[in-house]
Amino acid sequence: MLTVVMSSSLMLAQNSFTNSSVPQSQVTIEDLLIRKDLIGVNSGSVNAHFTKNEQVMLQEYFNGGPIVNFAPQTITQSTSQVITRGIACASHPNYSRDNNMFRVFNLPGDFGITNGFEVNTVEFAIEATNIPVGYDITANIYSTTVGTFPGGTLTLQGTAYYTATDADSFTIVSLPLSATIPAGEAMVMELVIWDGEADGNYLAFGTNEEAQTGPSYIQAAECGANVPTALTALGLNDAYIWNVIGDDEPGGGPSDSLVFGIVNDSGTLVSFDKADPSVLTTIGTSPVSDFENAGAIDPANPNTAYVLDNSNFFFKVDLTTGSYTNLGSINPGSGHNWLGAEFHTDGTLYAVSGDLAGPSKLHIIDIAGVTNTEVGSMPNTGVISLMIDAAGNGYAHDVVDDAFYKIDLATGGSTYIGSLGFSANFGQGGTFIPGDDGYVYLSAFNEDTFQSEWRRLDVTTGASTLVGPFTSGADFNQMAWSTVAKDMLKTIENPLVDFSFYPNPVKDVISLKSGSNIESVVFYNTLGQKSLSSKVNSVSKEINVSNLAPGLYIMKVNVNGKTGTYKVIKK
Repeated sequence: MLTVVMSSSLMLAQNSFTNSSVPQSQVTIEDLLIRKDLIGVNSGSVNAHFTKNEQVMLQEYFNGGPIVNFAPQTITQSTSQVITRGIACASHPNYSRDNNMFRVFNLPGDFGITNGFEVNTVEFAIEATNIPVGYDITANIYSTTVGTFPGGTLTLQGTAYYTATDADSFTIVSLPLSATIPAGEAMVMELVIWDGEADGNYLAFGTNEEAQTGPSYIQAAECGANVPTALTALGLNDAYIWNVIGDDEPGGGPSDSLVFGIVNDSGTLVSFDKADPSVLTTIGTSPVSDFENAGAIDPANPNTAYVLDNSNFFFKVDLTTGSYTNLGSINPGSGHNWLGAEFHTDGTLYAVSGDLAGPSKLHIIDIAGVTNTEVGSMPNTGVISLMIDAAGNGYAHDVVDDAFYKIDLATGGSTYIGSLGFSANFGQGGTFIPGDDGYVYLSAFNEDTFQSEWRRLDVTTGASTLVGPFTSGADFNQMAWSTVAKDMLKTIENPLVDFSFYPNPVKDVISLKSGSNIESVVFYNTLGQKSLSSKVNSVSKEINVSNLAPGLYIMKVNVNGKTGTYKVIKK
């Protein structure tokens, strides 16, 4: 028989399941919407206007329900974690028989996980035990084609074992289990117990009769279920209390472009894969007291970024340690704030400033002199970012009209491209990622969903698509600048036949070798300035480069009237 055990008392199991209910607040959502309208367009921090609880309330309002938990996350079909009953196939109340119990999770359809799922833990409730010798439980995780279970083919992806004791009664067991569900497939969790083997050896899995978002299945031949059968088909309204915990895999596979940025809420310097903004790796803590609104990585030194804040301070940032060095102050003038920055492929650092009322302005930043030169004014009032692609084209998005523009880096003029397709507001940034021509990326704050988002934008239309939110639970992770290291010489390398050099990177001496006469060699820095030159007139030559400053150089080599161009990194 299939035994259903009623508990004599109720117990709330302690486990890792997260309740996303919002704490009580004195303000209503109507109050917050009025405040949001009064704030209007803003280029600063969301935290300056809304508390964390208020941000949660707004996000739930705009997204039509509780905030979504992003990786690591709990996959469950249980709406309650309270154990009130128990289920087991038993020949009598004190003797469990063979039981296979299942749940199937449609990851793409029900949970929005389209790129695969990495399981690290399973949780399951135990209601009643009478275990004088211990009871072995096997947990299996399978992948299967969506919509085929309880038929179809199950592919075993991971297994773990647990020995239950009487101490596990009315608890939820947390069991480490490693498995990977391929992209686009469903996940099946199975728990297996065998014949109790001894009179009095008994175990029932914890259930309740609360609403569930997917059916619970059992296969137990002695109780009339020869194949996985839904409990409701057996006349039971019970639902297993099971959770699967893991990480949503990065979309689109691994990326070789690591993005850096500042989490303005916490002042944390982070990095993340361009395809997965939900997993942020902490590099260090920013000492900057004001809002960091503009930042970019130096193409001559991929371990160094430069940052401008709302107090006009200019910082050099070591991306390997997270340390900031204050280089001085650069005032954009006209009562403006710095709002975006990006390096050109020629090594020039451009920045935009504005006040969201009058014309925005384009500047060139002199890093060594800690000064700026105004290039020109833009007709736009709300430019909030600056992106420059591999071809040297400038782009920006505007938070006043929610549109995308091409920027003339010689004059500061702008040309309308198209609508962003979302309501951009508050401080945000953007960057071009090498190898993804025709697109730029935005670390945006979307007022339509009231959350921070990583978006990919088509430079020909201005339309953007969501890669993923930075939000995780109540941590909104507003990111007002984002940047990647750019291989500034990738498009201009022009190798010669039968010519080689080594080592690269080089510290002191670089060796040149050719099958024909090497006439000369010249090194240029990222600003195009000649840094070192040498006459060679030989098929081989050792050049001392120890006096060159560390960084990236263009080495031009002349061999029999032909010029080869190479990227050289000086350590």
